[in-house]
Amino acid sequence: MDLLKDNIRSLYFKFLIPSLGSAMVMSVYTLTDAVVIGKGVGADALAALSITTPLLCILMATGILFGVGGSVQMNVHRGAGEEKKANQYFSLSLLCMIVMTAVLWIIYGTAMGPILRVMGANDTLFPYALAYMKKINLFLPAAVFSNFIAIFIRADHDPNRAMTGVVCGGILNIILDIVFVFPLQMGIAGAALASALGMLLQVLVGGSHFISKKNEMKFIMPGHILKGIGVIMANGIPSFFNEFANGFIVLLFNVQILKYCGATALSVYSVVSNCVILFNSLFTGVGQAIHPVVSTNFGAGNTERIRAVKKMSYITIIILGVVFSLSGILFPELVCGIFLKPEGEILTIAQVGIRHYFWAFLPMSVNVLTGYYLQSILQAKRSLCISLLRNIVLSTIFILGFPLWFAPESLWWVMPVVEVLALILSIFWVREKAALKKKECQK
Repeated sequence: MDLLKDNIRSLYFKFLIPSLGSAMVMSVYTLTDAVVIGKGVGADALAALSITTPLLCILMATGILFGVGGSVQMNVHRGAGEEKKANQYFSLSLLCMIVMTAVLWIIYGTAMGPILRVMGANDTLFPYALAYMKKINLFLPAAVFSNFIAIFIRADHDPNRAMTGVVCGGILNIILDIVFVFPLQMGIAGAALASALGMLLQVLVGGSHFISKKNEMKFIMPGHILKGIGVIMANGIPSFFNEFANGFIVLLFNVQILKYCGATALSVYSVVSNCVILFNSLFTGVGQAIHPVVSTNFGAGNTERIRAVKKMSYITIIILGVVFSLSGILFPELVCGIFLKPEGEILTIAQVGIRHYFWAFLPMSVNVLTGYYLQSILQAKRSLCISLLRNIVLSTIFILGFPLWFAPESLWWVMPVVEVLALILSIFWVREKAALKKKECQK
């Protein structure tokens, strides 16, 4: 597979299909948990699952931070013919992952109870949330490394293995979820154990790339470690915030919805938040599919090939955004029914909340892809600006402010407004021709 010379359309789909497949199955971990917990344990357990989402997002986001940040640099330097520097960035990213995994494992293992209280777990939800996270923590390294390994082996021209790992893990997760929760009656802890074992299998299958003939990555002790870490984090942190924000925004919504709308509304929001994770994973899949091709060709100065990939990716992402938005706008009861019994107060809230929130997914799709595209051409500051604006700044202001300025039900409109405002900046930067002017690679 030659990223600099092969047919660009063929290359795009060779990366897109496995990447979307991986993203889809990866979401099964969360969605299967949510469906099985909602149907097999109850609404309180499903609400507790929403409490744990920020903690899970931190684990996933850490892998994305060093995976995307390191692999972009690896591909750019490969495109420029600098194999030694490419391998140094891979090696430094791996070392950073090992250190961060150890830190997170210690924190989660020693302070999980207080952390869950800060996340908003009340006396009813706390036992469910703690039981779930205790099982996840047993296999925490697998959760952290799952995204990291998939991103790097995809960047090393082995996207099919990345997809195979995710598919195998997803299938195991589905089977064990059903067995642990229903026949074995292990409750929410069983669902967590199923997810953890699925992620472990994914890491083992994906990790086999490093002992295969396709592997071109070599561990080389990096020089200028602090400077290298800074470069990796600068390139990866927009994607980190994109994933981390799933948890951060869920945390803010959990607090505000419990405060202004009640526990039933939180159960409905847990449906929405799981849809966000699914759809955002697919948007991210498109972004991660283009970055090996775009970053390698950026390093080589092939701007026409970059433009061709950009055009195809935006057509793909807009189609996905339209389909996902319409699913909830037109069929809110059907979406809710996947997770909960849509009746009584739950149905009433779902008809309003799901229908309003789902307007966010079309502009969100473009914003997520734009962030990955800008990272791939080393426009990390612009990517970070978009990510912080939509994921931290505007979302925080509006989630806290809308219930004070308008009715409590206005919380369901927060993210559509945030994504549309961020879209304005995305459109401006992605259309700017100067963004494709080749810059000197970061050393």
